Amino acid sequence: MRTGSIQELHKGAITLLVAIGLVILASLTSFYGARSVLVDQLASLNHAHAAQARMAAEAVLARAQVALTSTASGLAAVLMGGADCPAGHSGPQWQCTQLNVPQHPAMPQAQTIAMAVRDLVLSPHVLMLQTSARISGQNSTAYVRESVFIPAVSPAPEVSAPAALVVNGCITEAAGARLRVCPLVANGTACAGSAIGPAVQTHFVTDTDRNGSLSADEKNACLALTPSSLIGAGSLLGPTTALPTGPCNRAAWRSVLGEITDAQLQAWSDAQERNGLTAHTTPARTVYWIDSPSEWQLSVGSTDLPVLLAFSAKACAQGCPRIHASARVIGSVLLDSGCNDEKMRGWQAGTIEGQLVVESGLPEWQQGTVLARPEGRNAYILNWPAGIDATRLQRVNGSWSGDPP
Repeated sequence: MRTGSIQELHKGAITLLVAIGLVILASLTSFYGARSVLVDQLASLNHAHAAQARMAAEAVLARAQVALTSTASGLAAVLMGGADCPAGHSGPQWQCTQLNVPQHPAMPQAQTIAMAVRDLVLSPHVLMLQTSARISGQNSTAYVRESVFIPAVSPAPEVSAPAALVVNGCITEAAGARLRVCPLVANGTACAGSAIGPAVQTHFVTDTDRNGSLSADEKNACLALTPSSLIGAGSLLGPTTALPTGPCNRAAWRSVLGEITDAQLQAWSDAQERNGLTAHTTPARTVYWIDSPSEWQLSVGSTDLPVLLAFSAKACAQGCPRIHASARVIGSVLLDSGCNDEKMRGWQAGTIEGQLVVESGLPEWQQGTVLARPEGRNAYILNWPAGIDATRLQRVNGSWSGDPP
């Protein structure tokens, strides 16, 4: 074969290879272009599915809030709890309720879950609402949560230096009484140091001379504690004008609890008990509503988690229960003696570190130690920001989140 023919064959083969390469390159370009368009379409579709799921979760959250505000019974059912809690909220401290929220009519394909979570120890007045939505047939799930204040427990009044003992009547000591009443002191050591708060505050003093005003002598005669019982030289506070003897105004109770009602305290106590909180759990139970007239024998409370013991009018029907001499209570003790001194006559107690509140006087008081502590009221002092109406449900500002729990 001639040399020219061979060269032409080589040129033809090269041209063919170049053409094939260009065809392959064009095909690859077309393939990757189509693939890029497909990826963009899938991304847009996934974004649309995620947006649908988010909208469904937000709709469920809004409908849950409306359901809670529409009827008192709806909120009451939520506060009963009974559902398993989501991850991160295990233990008797947490009360959880699965909410029965109807589907949004525009999103029948969404599978939704709504849960209400409440901390029964630190914030029983706050519900965290968690909702999730999954679009059927799609791998799209969204989570939304927001907290709301609920009218479960009313605010308690602020008291800069609470008295160790608050009564609604007069005090006398029994013969041979063993009493210690210590005010708040500057260095924080019980019964040692300069008093920075009153030892005793009464809301009723007998107007012995019937002149309409109450003198210092009348107040001191009413709060007849001996110097050996008033350790730390705390002051004695009382009204300056005479008040009628009846009906019972629960002045002592209201001065420390404010608008917190019996029903609120009882419901809070019942919820803690029903959820399994006791004096030995972690965290421990903090609220006890007591209807039994039996002597209280359990030591409860700690500096970090003080308790509230509320002995009801039912517990005090015949005579308010005593607290065993060996029992130590860190927190507040309230006795609803109904302005009837006879229900507290000869009363005895162990050690109360915090505050003792009695809705009557204490005639012939026999035994007890009351040491004022600054944290004594913390069991029922809750965070209510300024401007919050504690009688209705409302959002907690800044609590909204769209991240998975």
